[in-house]
Amino acid sequence: MATKNSTQSEQIDGVLIIGGGYAGLHATAAVRQAGVPVTVVDRTGQHDHVTRLAAVAGGTGTVEDASSPLRSFVESVRVGTVTKIQDGSVTFTDGRTLQAQAVIVTAGSSPSSPEIEGIKYANALRSAEDALKLRLLIEGADSLVIIGGGATGVQLAGAVAVAQPAVSVQLVEGSAKLLGALPAELGAGAQRILEGRKVKVSLGASVEKITESGVVVDGTLLEGLVVWAGGSEALGDQFGLPTAENGRILLDPTLRVTGLKRTFAAGDTALHRSSDGKVLPMSAQVAVRAGAAAGHNAVRLLKGETLEPVDLRQLGWVLDLGGRRGLAQVGPVNLSHAGLDLIPPLLHEAIDLMGLLETGGITALRFASSSAKSLIPFRLPEWSFGQTATRFS
Repeated sequence: MATKNSTQSEQIDGVLIIGGGYAGLHATAAVRQAGVPVTVVDRTGQHDHVTRLAAVAGGTGTVEDASSPLRSFVESVRVGTVTKIQDGSVTFTDGRTLQAQAVIVTAGSSPSSPEIEGIKYANALRSAEDALKLRLLIEGADSLVIIGGGATGVQLAGAVAVAQPAVSVQLVEGSAKLLGALPAELGAGAQRILEGRKVKVSLGASVEKITESGVVVDGTLLEGLVVWAGGSEALGDQFGLPTAENGRILLDPTLRVTGLKRTFAAGDTALHRSSDGKVLPMSAQVAVRAGAAAGHNAVRLLKGETLEPVDLRQLGWVLDLGGRRGLAQVGPVNLSHAGLDLIPPLLHEAIDLMGLLETGGITALRFASSSAKSLIPFRLPEWSFGQTATRFS
């Protein structure tokens, strides 16, 4: 039961989760399955399907694929923007506070902001809102210039080339290969697929400035709608929490925030390390596993049990480039050659379905992507929680 006092401070039972992304939903599922009350606070009240956003923006996915209501995954949702987090409590922009027995922070990242002249003219692709806006802009464009040859840039270029073949697409990457964090074989596979779709790939390119009409690369203006796909940055320090220089929240081995007792963090906002101490990348896969682990340890904390160290690893990558082609690294196996590139899109859809089942049960399958729904061999039921989300300022 929630209780309030005259200072607009409210005490809620159980666990309070900040952010309704992949880490937040998997933390929610872990807490709920243990029979502990859980409340999610989110800025929009929507769960953005981040791994689908390139397809939505590019046109191979549908508008409905971009996001789903959080209320369909968790009963208690508070819509609002958190400005400060202390141990076991959060403060909203209007000064109102929520207190809980445990808090899990999973929000706090945004597109990176490099020191490039004119970066304000570039469009981002980080949220469902970004994807829907970009989709409309691309539909009205003659040419597109994507800066960043990582996962987002490669997937967006592939999707646009399939869904909008009249749009000229250029992909600009500063390093010597695409998908720089992945094996060279996958970068070469991405380049093969994209160039086969008439995408112009520029490697080792230096972006000098961005204008309203395009991007100046090595002294040459590449005209077109500009998208910045150069990665994300954590903003954990905006909450007043201890962070590394890169803005990611510092944690102990149990995913508790360093120096705090009742507050955990997971996902892109948190500095996750593997068992050998290596910093793990910001990825949906790490966020999913870290969120679930943080949820389990929050439950242990409430029950007075010993918290368990969390062993996280990046197990691989699966990218869907649209047109039934993709790339994947699954353990030591790379799927990037012609013929094998038919498998990753199926893996991508299967992972999407599995995530929905884990976080929302069988009824959440109605939020499967338009392509994944074809894999479901039965009619999807209609169901949702019976209350609406509470909105905070």
